[in-house]
Amino acid sequence: MNKYRVPSSVNLLRAREYGLENSFIHIEQTRRLANFTLCKYRNLTSYHHSSISTMSLEQSEYRYLLSGGANGHICCHDMFPSNLVVKHPIIFQIDRNSNQEHHTNNICSLLWYPNDNGLFITLGLDKKLKIWDTNRVKTADEYEFNNFAYSAHMSSTTNTSIIAIGHENGDLRLIDIRTGSNSHIIHAHNKKGICLVKWFNNNPHLLASAGADGQVLFTDIRSSRKNYMALDRDNILTDNQQVNSRTTTSTSSIAHHRGVKSLEFLPDNSHLLTLGGDNHMYLWNVNNGQRLLVNYGPILTDNIRIITLACAQMKHDRTKSLVYVPFGKSIRIYDILSGERLTTLNGHLLPVSTCIYNRLSIELYTCSDDILVWAAIKKQQEDYELSMKTQERRYETTRSLGQILNRDQWSDDEDEV
Repeated sequence: MNKYRVPSSVNLLRAREYGLENSFIHIEQTRRLANFTLCKYRNLTSYHHSSISTMSLEQSEYRYLLSGGANGHICCHDMFPSNLVVKHPIIFQIDRNSNQEHHTNNICSLLWYPNDNGLFITLGLDKKLKIWDTNRVKTADEYEFNNFAYSAHMSSTTNTSIIAIGHENGDLRLIDIRTGSNSHIIHAHNKKGICLVKWFNNNPHLLASAGADGQVLFTDIRSSRKNYMALDRDNILTDNQQVNSRTTTSTSSIAHHRGVKSLEFLPDNSHLLTLGGDNHMYLWNVNNGQRLLVNYGPILTDNIRIITLACAQMKHDRTKSLVYVPFGKSIRIYDILSGERLTTLNGHLLPVSTCIYNRLSIELYTCSDDILVWAAIKKQQEDYELSMKTQERRYETTRSLGQILNRDQWSDDEDEV
């Protein structure tokens, strides 16, 4: 926790004296990352009447937040401005009352088109993937499958048009939304099915997939092979010279003893975090497939099928990396490289499923049956509450004084002669 503390005023003044202006920005970003608190006076216009299964924040303006419910309903909130007191409005909603093209079952995945918020993609348990025109809130294209699909993902790199979808029968389907082709199928996993798919951050041809059997496979879609690497929890990075690292593609290699519930690539493009139903979270080197010896302790995943982690990494110092992990009704913040738990955020009444980090405004969005906003505004909220209490005292004093001045000054006329 020491590396996230703010330096003394003397050191800050010395840095300014030496002309290190950027150090102030870096220090403030670091401080805010590790000091999130609940924004009690920032609320989202209520919409969902069931649990919220997933969320997605568009990456062009970092402003519009999509959320999908267990009943198939979808809505979009405008998260701007990031004021101390604000109620975020609903931009549009998709449900049986407002849109005939709505999903009829749980929303599994929500995706914004990379670098353009004019298009978004939804995947539901009604075996349908829909591509939506944001401005008209109408479907531009639709795909229906024979098998259930639990996860969909689109690469964040530019000039991409391929959506990867993981099916319950273990098939990995690739859809090119430019041509409409959806016939490219990779038989990657066994019949237990694919839980998650995720493209590499820096390569639109490399894909990670996680199965219900605990396997995590890396696939190059340009190759004829099913995968080029399978993560093995026993392939550990160690200083012991007698233990040799190995790259394996064996189908017997497993990353977790139970189904994988989360895949999250770090911004440095060199590491991957996985969270499994065995209540373990592991950190992997994606270049050689080795597991790093980082102990995060047991992490309870309850009965949630897919859990979304949020990672934040400082560009000026890669050693300062945090992950926000849903843990029952709370969110735990860990230092990724050391495994140290820094703090725990409490505020939800039901188990949390998704964390979304907004790197532009440096705040966190989490959901269960509601959506909460977290930011480093503890001091501002305390000052606001103090000013509100002061105003209330002044009002009560003025009101009491007015009652005294306006009190009836009556006398008994019968006593007057």
